[in-house]
Amino acid sequence: MKQSFDYYMPAKVCFRAGASKDAARFIKGSNVLIISDPFLLKTGVAEAIGNSMTGKNVAYFGEIEPNPSCESVDKAAAAAREMKTDCIIGLGGGSALDVAKIVACLADNEGSIYDYYAGGTRTLSDRKASLICIPTTAGTGSEVTNVGVYTNKKAGIKMPMVNDLFWADVAIIDPELTYTLPAAITASTGMDAFCHAIEAYWNKNSQPICDMMAMTALKNIMEHIKTAYEEPDNKEARGAMLAASLFAGIAFSQTRTTGIHALSFPLTTEFGASHGIACSVTLPAFIRISTQGEKEKMESLASYLGYESVQSLADGVEELMVSMKMPVRLHEIGVKESDLAHITEVGMGAPIIQLTPAIMNEETVHGLLKSIL
Repeated sequence: MKQSFDYYMPAKVCFRAGASKDAARFIKGSNVLIISDPFLLKTGVAEAIGNSMTGKNVAYFGEIEPNPSCESVDKAAAAAREMKTDCIIGLGGGSALDVAKIVACLADNEGSIYDYYAGGTRTLSDRKASLICIPTTAGTGSEVTNVGVYTNKKAGIKMPMVNDLFWADVAIIDPELTYTLPAAITASTGMDAFCHAIEAYWNKNSQPICDMMAMTALKNIMEHIKTAYEEPDNKEARGAMLAASLFAGIAFSQTRTTGIHALSFPLTTEFGASHGIACSVTLPAFIRISTQGEKEKMESLASYLGYESVQSLADGVEELMVSMKMPVRLHEIGVKESDLAHITEVGMGAPIIQLTPAIMNEETVHGLLKSIL
């Protein structure tokens, strides 16, 4: 066990069925902007939460797309500034939560998100608005990380940002909000959480607290994702999956992610794959090579999850994905052999790829991609 490590996670976590109905008790201030997935506005979920905030001035922003664009961020920031918001609530999947994080900062800082990214002319130095994150998918763990990922459509790239101002004051984890998740989203977000957990576990930055969180998350997912996929109203499975997402989020908030996420960026921006699909399609291949740098640790994990070897764990994960109609080959999401060199180049440009417990260079990454074409 590592004898030296740091751990920091300042968000208050409130986990229980129905917790979102009590969100008002965490509100500081009077002007509340709820940044929500469009679907949650259309179905009245966002409004129901807003209506519970008696005496507060509540407004809604729902122009959030998957893999949120910088333009959406700037629109939301303009809405926050106009109403002089002192509380931002992010409600939805990772896209809505990521937008809420930076808008809580931009509400009191001038300029565009472009001004604050690497190479920009400004620095986020303060956040006066409080931030509450309420996830409605069991996957991203964004409610307990200080990371936001935004899409620069002009350049065709993802813009990951890490800032301690992105930590939520409160994360409200309500399994009831996941009961109506469609099967396909249950699968893709659930396997995104699996990627978060296993990348934290084998990460070169791994540490004991994160290992425990990651192992619990992985166990929960392996035991409950298929039930949640097949029985959407199974409360035990939904609660277990949301807990797994939470634990995985806490784990990778400390370690960051690795090659799986590095390669997911071009698969999302250039091939239109959802984040969960873009990550999980390379997952079995990364499990197979993880023994290069973490043989003993990965063998221990395989045994903990009920497999005889790391290779059988990889096979089991792939079979699980197939059973949920998820792609396990790159050609299934439109990738051609001629695309592999570019995907490799973009992936190698992400520093997190070197946190993978295996040799990551152009030759090995290209070979991994070709093996799952």
